[in-house]
Amino acid sequence: MTSFGKRLLLTLTSVPALFSLIYFFPQFHHLGFAILTLLAVFTGSYEIKGILFEKENNPLIPFWLTMALPAVQFIELIYFPQSPLLIVTLMILFTIGFTKEIFIGGSDGFASTIDRISRTVFLIIYPGFFSVFLIRLLMFEQSTLLLLMLFLLVFGNDTFAYIFGMWLGKSNRNIFTVSPNKSLAGFIGGIASSITIAVLWISFIPAMARMFNIIEGIALGLVVSIISNIGDLIESALKRGANVKDSGTIIMGRGGIMDSIDSLLISAPFFLILIELLS
Repeated sequence: MTSFGKRLLLTLTSVPALFSLIYFFPQFHHLGFAILTLLAVFTGSYEIKGILFEKENNPLIPFWLTMALPAVQFIELIYFPQSPLLIVTLMILFTIGFTKEIFIGGSDGFASTIDRISRTVFLIIYPGFFSVFLIRLLMFEQSTLLLLMLFLLVFGNDTFAYIFGMWLGKSNRNIFTVSPNKSLAGFIGGIASSITIAVLWISFIPAMARMFNIIEGIALGLVVSIISNIGDLIESALKRGANVKDSGTIIMGRGGIMDSIDSLLISAPFFLILIELLS
């Protein structure tokens, strides 16, 4: 099967499954989606660990501890909304890593201390901390529709950027050195598609029309599309720095989990901020 065929098959199966989970199973504050987020963070952190650290070196904390961030954020939002559980957990993870460096740094005369700490901090933040903003979307009254909207905008941008790039982008590629296959046609097509999706979503969903007007919908589509592209380029830079083609091999036709959710993770904080400002 060709790469396009694998990509199409994945889209036609996984996207409806994800949307069904969000739409039909919102019970217990979208617990099912929260669990899926934890699994994605576990897998994504494992992949990022492989990119950041050589086989003989390990981060200053176990990669799976990053799952604590979205888990604690869910608990905080549902049961202890006035407490700083997330911030405390983040500080604990940093402190564990920094403290461990005190004891292991002497093995190389602390020559690699800054490097180890920097890479470990990045591992904690990406994808662990960025996933927190997906969980924070669950606090809104229209959480189901907002989650679906975010996924539609991000996946729509990705899908139509690919289609427009294949169709019209052969002569205008290499606009970004870090990802030579990306084209101007794909970039513009993705943005236009995200804006269109946002406007249609707001126009035809009454609950969304009460939250946003058309101009605000255009702003949402534009910002999410641009940030989605930035997220994808950041992931490309990481992979080029590590000299790997994909972050992993778990997803057919896509590579690793981070190859599929990089744009989503970076977009979620900006989407959340815009919602809070506009609604």
